[in-house]
Amino acid sequence: MDFLSYFMPGERRPAPGAADAATVAARERTADLLALSSARLDGLYALLGADDLRDAALLAGLLAEDLDALAEELGLAGEPSVREDRAGLGLLPDGDALSAFARRGESCLARLNQAFAAKKAGPWELSADRYESRALWRVRTALVCCVALLATSMLLGDTLAKKRREFAAMVALLHERTEAGQALSTLAALAHEAKTATGTPLFDITGENCTSCGCAGRDLRTVPEGDVCRRKWDSARERLGRAAGASPKTLARLARDPWGSPYLLNENEAESPDFPCLPDVVASAGQNGLLGDADDLVKDVPNAFCPDKR
Repeated sequence: MDFLSYFMPGERRPAPGAADAATVAARERTADLLALSSARLDGLYALLGADDLRDAALLAGLLAEDLDALAEELGLAGEPSVREDRAGLGLLPDGDALSAFARRGESCLARLNQAFAAKKAGPWELSADRYESRALWRVRTALVCCVALLATSMLLGDTLAKKRREFAAMVALLHERTEAGQALSTLAALAHEAKTATGTPLFDITGENCTSCGCAGRDLRTVPEGDVCRRKWDSARERLGRAAGASPKTLARLARDPWGSPYLLNENEAESPDFPCLPDVVASAGQNGLLGDADDLVKDVPNAFCPDKR
């Protein structure tokens, strides 16, 4: 099956007619002579490289005959005779003369190749050539379109994949913040229960008036287990659990927020005579682990000892 026919629906490759027979024969003879001349030129260079001047001289003569035959076949009457050029070198020229002849032969062969291409595009052009030219143009156009579509699909795919990753990250973050918010509500209820059960302010229960102090200014997700911020929270959590009668499972769930930071506690109620109703606060440093910025989650603990406002 002719591959190009896929790109030429409704058309068939033109078959050579009787009028084209002479042109086809001339093209074939010329193509054969060009191939033979190219092979002989390569052989000439190889013999010169091996310093075989005798065989190189013989091959140079054959090359000259082929090049002149090519010029005659192509109708290049003005092309200098290569045979005369070779004859002028003598029967057994030296290596330098043969090398110079080989370079002249190479230039001549290049001109003849160009002349053959011009012939095929002009007087020797066949209807099959025009068919192939149009078909190849369609092939190139199809390839360009395919490459453009592939590049577009890859770009679109990357964009969609990025959007999916961003959406998945957003959903995961929303889930984590919801989980942290629920934990803070549990902590606030636990702290209030501890105050109510013991009848003492939170700072008496935890032994600290600011458990979260010293935790600002660093990424709490990466602080080591022995860090003061982690130690103070673990101690406060255990004391709150004992005071409120919380289960070990509940206390374990309140050890760290979803991002690995310790929860934060600031004991305020009844701490200052000037501000006795300032509530205790439980907090999470949020997804970036830094206390005091916009992604923090904060919840007030209900007061247990604040005087009623009348």
